[in-house]
Amino acid sequence: MHRSALAAAVKTTTGAQASRLHLSPGGGPDARSPTFKVALLIETSNRYGRDLLYGVRDWTRAGDRWAIRFTEQARLAPLPSWLPEWAGDGIIARVDSPAIAAALRRTRLPVVDVSAERFASEFPRVSVDNTAVAQLAAEHLLAKGFKAFAYFGAAQFLWARQRGEAFRRAVAGTGRTCAVFEDGRRAAKQPGSDAEIRAIADWLARLPRPLGVFACYDGRAQQILEACQLRGWAVPDEIAVLGVDNDEVRCDLCTPPLSSVQPNARRTGYEAAEMLARMMRGGRPRSQTRYVAPVRVVERQSTDAVSVSDARVAKALRFIREHVGDGIDVSDVLSAVPMSRTLLERKFKAALGHSPHREIMRQKIERARHLLVESEVSIGIVAELAGFDNASYLSVAFRRETGESPYAYRQKHRTSRVTGG
Repeated sequence: MHRSALAAAVKTTTGAQASRLHLSPGGGPDARSPTFKVALLIETSNRYGRDLLYGVRDWTRAGDRWAIRFTEQARLAPLPSWLPEWAGDGIIARVDSPAIAAALRRTRLPVVDVSAERFASEFPRVSVDNTAVAQLAAEHLLAKGFKAFAYFGAAQFLWARQRGEAFRRAVAGTGRTCAVFEDGRRAAKQPGSDAEIRAIADWLARLPRPLGVFACYDGRAQQILEACQLRGWAVPDEIAVLGVDNDEVRCDLCTPPLSSVQPNARRTGYEAAEMLARMMRGGRPRSQTRYVAPVRVVERQSTDAVSVSDARVAKALRFIREHVGDGIDVSDVLSAVPMSRTLLERKFKAALGHSPHREIMRQKIERARHLLVESEVSIGIVAELAGFDNASYLSVAFRRETGESPYAYRQKHRTSRVTGG
């Protein structure tokens, strides 16, 4: 019954929310509010950019009326030729270079930066939390039981270097090491070429297996998968691969389908629009820089493995993953994988560094996080679907694990969707 409720649930906007967002009694934008002219200088060529645009769209459907100007463009494309003559009120842009910053400064308009490519921005900024992305990736691969790790980045991008540094720190914190791909001259001169795939394969061949590889974004992860195909390495059993952006078309076309960290780009776009609206009304942003945490790891076949040498621990992990929503505890695990509790505890500690109870709780919290962000169901139903006895138990456990209540987490990590899509 609850699963059907999950599929059918829809969000309603309360009267208090309508007042805060300048809605008319009929639900649309207040006719008295001005129509702002806003330029969106954001790429349409990838999932992250499109989700930023969806987030802005969510704001405009709930808040002020905006006349949007944007053109279809690729990442790192030059600024559109119409910008210098455009008579607008504000801009949301990927400010990826000093040249772009200078051009935007010359407009003398309020600007919100949604880039992660500069250490500091002269404009108020809303951006992805790269440290949190890397931490989530490390937790996902560590939970699989891998002992060897690697990071495949793109040295020309600041955000990729930040993800690599944070991933290495997270892995080092467990006493393990992480190899890093260094772009060779031949590979760097021929990005995406057969020569680069061979260079990647040569690098992987020097590393121990089984190996957990984190790539800075889905395109780089796809190259890892190509290198594995070239050498005949089994994915995920020999090499597990995890990307970032959850670009669903790319991930599903990969062989095997690619697991990926899903950033909350939609929330980033929404908060950027909220910030720009305040600035266009003459206000100041609440903070100069706001970082938005990722949603979750969307697991597909490329990391669907349990890389522990102990067969009984591997079986226990699979049981937990498959039944965590059923409210299981350690006694249920022992029924599925018979042994003494003391032995099970010792085996989990040796293989994963934590207890079976901790693993059950970790997976329950991850399921709750997903439901809170991507569904409209009540906290009580979230608790039941995530395997908790009741909403109170979920709230206590969730606050202990994340430092936030389930309600606060939901409000922080999602957009205010007025319509679907």
